[in-house]
Amino acid sequence: MRTPVSTYRLQIRKGFTLFDAAKTVPYLHSLGVDWVYLSPVLTAEQGSDHGYDVTDPSAVDPERGGPEGLAAVSKAARAAGMGVLIDIVPNHVGVATPAQNPWWWSLLKEGRQSRYAEAFDVDWDLAGGRIRLPVLGSDDDLDQLEIRDGELRYYDHRFPLAEGTYAEGDAPRDVHARQHYELIGWRRADNELNYRRFFAVNTLAGVRVEIPAVFDEAHQEVVRWFREDLADGLRIDHPDGLADPEGYLKRLREVTGGAYLLI
Repeated sequence: MRTPVSTYRLQIRKGFTLFDAAKTVPYLHSLGVDWVYLSPVLTAEQGSDHGYDVTDPSAVDPERGGPEGLAAVSKAARAAGMGVLIDIVPNHVGVATPAQNPWWWSLLKEGRQSRYAEAFDVDWDLAGGRIRLPVLGSDDDLDQLEIRDGELRYYDHRFPLAEGTYAEGDAPRDVHARQHYELIGWRRADNELNYRRFFAVNTLAGVRVEIPAVFDEAHQEVVRWFREDLADGLRIDHPDGLADPEGYLKRLREVTGGAYLLI
């Protein structure tokens, strides 16, 4: 297993992409840096500067340079004899904009029947089989709901409609009552939510990577990095939030071929 002597962290975002990072590699090498260390690069909430709100774990974020950008960083590092360390976020995903997260959108639209239902910690019994989403200014704001383009809208917020729950002319408030989710006032979040969050951040939903199928789908892109020799190690963000940190790390080491893990 290759291990770093020193690292230099680069914050990858729309304003400083992976292609920009690749250009800095020769300079970092001249400073004596051993490995280049990249902040999260998987697809995150659009406009996110930090990248810890991953919305699609299956691809490198196009805003951050996409797979071509990661390949460019890796190529530059290899040419300089340097390693590549990448930050990943196994504990949670970003759900601030449901339409950007295919897993969460499916869960809201299909409820317990969604193929991603087991990926999230949802106490379905607590809210009568619905997921509580704390997005309203107050519960009275249900009167502000609209149906537009086949979706339920609350100002700029968009939510899916379950099949067969809407007919032309139905009142938005009645349609809302038929969904697998319940929009509630944000002040109710700390006491009445029924999905696991990252600390008290409503827009980061916990993911159950202790389930093998969930682990596999959440890490398919990460595994590719090692299969194609694009990365040498991973920095794991908040493993303390996982149900089984030790089991997770053992599995991660297996699928990455025994690569260096920074915990």
